[in-house]
Amino acid sequence: MKKIKIILILCMSILFSFVGGAQDLITQISVDFKIRNLGINVDGTFNNATITTNFKTKDISKWTLSGSVETASIYTENDKRDTHLRAEDYFDVSTYPKITLEAKNFKKISENNYEVTVNLTIKKTTKTIIIPMEITNNDSGSTLKAYFEINRRHYGVGGSSFILSNTVKINVNHTLKKG
Repeated sequence: MKKIKIILILCMSILFSFVGGAQDLITQISVDFKIRNLGINVDGTFNNATITTNFKTKDISKWTLSGSVETASIYTENDKRDTHLRAEDYFDVSTYPKITLEAKNFKKISENNYEVTVNLTIKKTTKTIIIPMEITNNDSGSTLKAYFEINRRHYGVGGSSFILSNTVKINVNHTLKKG
């Protein structure tokens, strides 16, 4: 009986160390956008996003970055507009549930500033674009900040419109810290 208790205590210790280790990382992600509609800026966000990075080495050729947002998680503080944006002529969330980004190359511009060549896929279209990013990496974690613009029509989002701007401004912030 004593051996069973010892084994049980060891197993629980191992389990709690794994659970505790998983809780040691704190991730914060925001993917926000802005577009002009009828001459007024419309702000929005995607509430469900994931970003995976590996900036652990000083050799940036070994860095990795990928991310996705769930298109159905779009939020502009207007339920009617959000429903319309989820429809076929915009994000068509039932056919294309995710927008994805995959980094292909990192080029250092200056301290903590990089040009990152990525493949961005929205709906059925993948385009290679260069995104300026500020990436800080230290012992306590890493942060990534990116601001860039895309043409929504290049990705088949929204069609032609006289009142809706083609340019979408996107702001991404990702923080990964040890707890």
